[in-house]
Amino acid sequence: MLRKLSDDIPTAKFRVLLYIFNKKTENFTKHLGQNITFTLQDITDGYASCSIPKPASISNTILDLTRKDRGIKSRLPKEIIDRGYDLRKKTGTLSAGGSYAGEFVYVGIGESLHSWLVWPETPDKIVSIENKIPRQITKFLSKDEGAMFSVIDYCDVLSYALFEKPNTVIRVQNPMKWQPNEIDGLYFSDYEKGHEDLYPVECKALSTKDDINLEQMLGAYITITEKMPKMHVVPLAIQMVHAGLRVGILKYEENKMKLDKYVLVNIEPPVPSWQPNYKPLVS
Repeated sequence: MLRKLSDDIPTAKFRVLLYIFNKKTENFTKHLGQNITFTLQDITDGYASCSIPKPASISNTILDLTRKDRGIKSRLPKEIIDRGYDLRKKTGTLSAGGSYAGEFVYVGIGESLHSWLVWPETPDKIVSIENKIPRQITKFLSKDEGAMFSVIDYCDVLSYALFEKPNTVIRVQNPMKWQPNEIDGLYFSDYEKGHEDLYPVECKALSTKDDINLEQMLGAYITITEKMPKMHVVPLAIQMVHAGLRVGILKYEENKMKLDKYVLVNIEPPVPSWQPNYKPLVS
């Protein structure tokens, strides 16, 4: 019989996670000190076993807990933390069928994961780009991810950020759904002779204030490279700021995504709706 859930578990998601952890470790008796993966089906079973209504998107259960680094206590219940574990999102398909959802990662008691991109204080390069958004469009732009892509495309941001040459990076489509991942945006360039480049983009907007999750980007990178092994893939992390955009050029190294170069892109003049105290056209 599974260990009884504590009455003080603060959220429904925590109850589900504790159920899964209990099940995987057979009531905290086995596999402790090892990483423990679980699937979307495990989450579905957890909601049912805990008599909690299943949300519209099961896959968002772990994503919602890991969108931002709010500290380990925001990701897991104390009973799992006290055994030296943290939580990260995991994607991919099992050979026996089904899809991964997440992983309890053994980090040691008192330790935690560092799965989020930390932007350096000083960028490697600063690029100033003319604001070419049509005047009649500007007043309708918001400060969400959709607006980011409009600005990226109208101002040719990626061409200037990557090569400092206009029309060198072009959009494939936004978003791009490659199961089990959804990529916010996908771009292409053959500017550098000898190979074609794909740029999967993970965007974070001022409206959400989310952080860039490197584990999520790793999953997307692995999915793309498995589906298109001959393509040169360069993941991009892009975060909206008041002056423009932070563009992080990432590289795959030792089964991790690491920041290779940070380009700060200033949009001149800045996008009005991205400024503090801006009053939107429609509230």
